[in-house]
This record gives sequence, C-alpha cells and structure tokens, in this order.
Amino acid sequence: MSLELYLVYLLTIVVLLAAPGPMTLMTLSTSVRYGYGKALYTVFGSNLAGLIVMGLSAAGVGALLQQQPMLFEMMKLAGAGYLIWLGISAWRAKVGDCSCNTFAEQECHSGGLFFKTLTIGLSNPKGLIFFAALFPQFITQDQPLAPQLGILCASFTVVDFIILNLVALGGCKLANRLAEPQSQRRFNRACAVVFLALGGSVAIA
Repeated sequence: MSLELYLVYLLTIVVLLAAPGPMTLMTLSTSVRYGYGKALYTVFGSNLAGLIVMGLSAAGVGALLQQQPMLFEMMKLAGAGYLIWLGISAWRAKVGDCSCNTFAEQECHSGGLFFKTLTIGLSNPKGLIFFAALFPQFITQDQPLAPQLGILCASFTVVDFIILNLVALGGCKLANRLAEPQSQRRFNRACAVVFLALGGSVAIA
C-alpha cells in the first residue's frame, strides 16, 4: 500500500466516523449523563466491536452474508430491535438536578456500558459488508495481505478512539448546560428520537 493510498484511506474513515451514528450518540449521551470517565467504557466497547467486525469481515463473513440474505435479514432485524429498545429506554430515562461532576458520581455499572456499546456495534450486520467492500479499495494485490489488513484495521480503531474521545469530552461540557431537569428531558428525548430513527432505518434499509 502506497503512502498516497493510505492517506486517502485515513481521510475516508475520518469522514465516515465523524458522521453521527449509534456509537457517537451512545458516547455522547453517556458522557452527558455520567461524565467523561464512564463514557470511556463506551469508547472501548465501540473499539472492540469494530475490531471484531473487521476481523470477521476480513475472514470472509461479509461475503457469506451477501450469499445468505435470510441470515442477513435476521441479524439486521435483531440490530434494529435493539436500537429501538435503546430509544424507548432513553425516552423513559429519569432526570434530576445535576452537573457534569455529579453525573460521574451517580451509580452506573461500567461493565454494563461497555457491553451495551459492544452489543450495538455487533448487532448491525451491515458493518461486515461495509468493511468487505471498503478494504479491497485500499489493498495492493502484489503485496502481502495480512500486514495491509492489520494497518487498515489498526488505523480505523485509532481514528475511532480519537473521535469518540472528542465526543465524550464535548458531552461533559454539554452536561453543564443540561443541569436543569427540563433540559435533560429534552436531550434524552432527542437521543431517543435518533435511536428510534436509526433502528427504523436499519429495519427498512
């Protein structure tokens, strides 16, 4: 892989990851509710989910799903259902007087945040086909395949980590603007609408 091709890949994934999506929304809402420290667990969950999906895609699972549309539909509907459930939960979330500092003191199971984000990342089968379509565009066929895939996967994970950290830091600042229950309720319901919209779009895509 040439340096020029690698720089094009970096630009591509920066644009893709900067666009709002389930992981970005999960990290932002967690940072607002519980602070930056807790939001890091959603970042790690997103990173691990991405590595697993990229590994499976590189192993040919993406091609398998393309050949088995029923399996793809089942996985897609399961992922859509989970996003819709998150939207309903966000709509019904309780609110209270708090700031960014007190968010961090509220009870929140770190492992639960990690596994919830991991589940979101693994529940969308379109990621497998996405990586199966993305990687070949940046692979040089006359060079060893494994090192190139390793560079592509590692670079995607690093960029994902950086962008989600920026989102988490921004969420902590946003929390100070959401100290009043009415503002928190509006934020929770805005997150709920986005989760529901994402779930619906996955189901009908």
